[in-house]
Amino acid sequence: MEETQPIAEAPLEEGVDAGGAPEAPNVIVADRQVIVCQGIGSLVAQIPEVKLGAFATDKASLKKLLSAAQGKTILILGVRLADGDLTQILEQVRKDYPDVMVVVVADETEFAFIRTAIKQGANSVCMMSQILTSLPKILGKLVEGHSIVPSDILKRLTSDNTDTLSRREHEILALLVDGLTNFQISARLGLSENTVKYYLKAIYQKLDVNSRGAAIAKYVAGNY
Repeated sequence: MEETQPIAEAPLEEGVDAGGAPEAPNVIVADRQVIVCQGIGSLVAQIPEVKLGAFATDKASLKKLLSAAQGKTILILGVRLADGDLTQILEQVRKDYPDVMVVVVADETEFAFIRTAIKQGANSVCMMSQILTSLPKILGKLVEGHSIVPSDILKRLTSDNTDTLSRREHEILALLVDGLTNFQISARLGLSENTVKYYLKAIYQKLDVNSRGAAIAKYVAGNY
């Protein structure tokens, strides 16, 4: 009887499942509040084009998840983790994991972070108030390899006068004039100190100054 030779199996390509179809991208959700991660995660779990991964609440856990990620990965990132804000975290992610696609999610009061996210290379942005309708569309585009900024956010970004101080920036400057520290301002306005620092950076840029004293002097003089 003729001996039958075994047929060698070709190895699967990375990102391809046993049926030959591309694997669904893994989605990591990161925010300082577990309840926010869970809420976003429950929505992601209902989207068939992607696969929900683990949650991260601080920089160490996020780094661990990203380092272990295989295949196409999407990171849904809030504006703050327990030990850092969007600016430093997104910069590090872009440097260490350039292939990871990033969606930044922000509340209405955190809209200033949206502009920062886009400048720092986020693939998309989403307002928390629109997440139920916007996030599935955004993830669908990212799966196809396309970055996207929702039209309502793009319209708002292009219509804003970036040199004009916002209402919140006026509030912070007024408190600076009163001599309050960053901690006192954060307590007064219900913001984190990191958020106050971010607003101060934006204020310095708009007023073309590089210190608290110069910002106060220019604000008091009305030269802005």
